[in-house]
Amino acid sequence: MNVAEFSSMLSIDDMPFEILCDVFDYLPLADIKMATLVCHRWNQIIFSELYIKRFRMVISLNESLVRLKQMAQILEKSDRDYYSIILKANLGSPLTEARLKIVKYVVRLISEYAESLYFNMTDLRLESCVSERLLRSRRLQLIDTRAKYIPLGMGLKESMLSAICEYATELVDLVISDLNINNPKALEKLSQLSQLKLLLISDYYPYVKPVTPPISVPSLENLTLINVTDESNFYFKVDSLKRFFIHTTGTDAERTMQFISDNIVTISRLCIHFSARAIQAQPIFEHLDRFPALNTFELGGVAIPVDALRDLNPCNRVQKLILVECHLETLFLTDLNKKLLYLRQLVLDSCLLFHRKHGFQRVQYDDLEPLRRALPNLQVLLDYN
Repeated sequence: MNVAEFSSMLSIDDMPFEILCDVFDYLPLADIKMATLVCHRWNQIIFSELYIKRFRMVISLNESLVRLKQMAQILEKSDRDYYSIILKANLGSPLTEARLKIVKYVVRLISEYAESLYFNMTDLRLESCVSERLLRSRRLQLIDTRAKYIPLGMGLKESMLSAICEYATELVDLVISDLNINNPKALEKLSQLSQLKLLLISDYYPYVKPVTPPISVPSLENLTLINVTDESNFYFKVDSLKRFFIHTTGTDAERTMQFISDNIVTISRLCIHFSARAIQAQPIFEHLDRFPALNTFELGGVAIPVDALRDLNPCNRVQKLILVECHLETLFLTDLNKKLLYLRQLVLDSCLLFHRKHGFQRVQYDDLEPLRRALPNLQVLLDYN
């Protein structure tokens, strides 16, 4: 077989991974998305971790003024779409007009094709993302609850967040990671995102009372606050919220529930996780009647005694109760079937149950049988994930 005959038998599918990646690099993002539909192999290559990283651009904001202006001109002429853009800056970098111009252009560049943005304030990283998937992947035990105050040009951080609100007004999902600020005024411009339905914020430590009314995000349906203080949810007022998740480092359960019920009452799913395991569950349960639409309640990191439901008003309509990493004195909570009249499902996720001889141990399937027999209409599930 000669060279011509051999070449005629080859196709693009015979090219190695690296060569195909180089070919795909010539395509704009819209065409790359279409290429994922051509065949199974192309789909695997384009969505592989190695290739996705090729959409990342790194820009240093520590360059000279002339260099920053040149960089802005290059960006304006470029027609390349990027999955991720990282802005590098020295600690305490001042905010200059040249830097601000780069920041604003970067936000416009990546938000043109993205409904979901991930903004990491520690290293000023902005990414297009599927935030609901990111949200599900952040397990309680993986969250670092230690405060990490990094003095990275607060002017840059707030200006970038401001630019997102100004130039990406059609955002549907927004994830802000490692916020690390205690001034709630930095978040006021979130009210400009009129289409925003999902907002996730981690590391938010407001210690001052806001001078303006709570931040209003009119279309928001899902609000998640991870590694925050008790007061953090006090700064948001949402009328259409359906799901609220808070993982708080605070220890005042009564205060936390008061803040939530003051501003958020329409939710159908409420998830509250505490870092401190010594918190008692009674003051949490007694507030549930203030959420008339609530049908799913998730509680994590608390101690649940026999009479935990003592002050719970039977008018609540909770149908599903999820306990995560809780310490249970017993599964037979006093008046369980009377206080939770509509309860149909009880889920125990990585919970500990007290045994007289051995102390607290992981709940086992055998522990559930007596409760299942006593309440045959209640579905009791065990989850170790």
